Amino acid sequence: MARIAYSTLLLIALVAGVASYVLTGSFLGALPPIGWGWVTLPVVALIDLLLALRIRSAIDDGGVGQDRSQMHPLTIARCAALGQASAVLGSVAGGLGTGLVLYFLPRLGELAAAGDELPASVAVLVSGALLVGAGLFLESACETPPPDEDARGLAQPT
Repeated sequence: MARIAYSTLLLIALVAGVASYVLTGSFLGALPPIGWGWVTLPVVALIDLLLALRIRSAIDDGGVGQDRSQMHPLTIARCAALGQASAVLGSVAGGLGTGLVLYFLPRLGELAAAGDELPASVAVLVSGALLVGAGLFLESACETPPPDEDARGLAQPT
């Protein structure tokens, strides 16, 4: 499975940011408040982080295989897909948070909703960035190290 490109995540965040800025300006009175929905993003990031550490430990210790005491390779592949999905979700959330912050920050004195929604918008932005980082870390933890015979050009143990 190919790794997700940083440019793809950046493009997703850019589109989400522009969309949230424009849609917030158009539908501000009809949108529900952000509230505490962003709390799920750091929870998913924590799960990604714990999975990445567990997978990295299993790969380093040789605990990957078909035995019941080992981590199944298909589970690791599914976790890699979870890491990519988390990075995409975090990119969307980070873009939405950026668009909301850019909309509310200059309007703090003139909109009552700006003061109420700005802290939650910053929380969405930060939570999205955390989820992108955790998703990319999980994706990288699922890579298998190259076999020893393919270590061309690398330092060989003596």
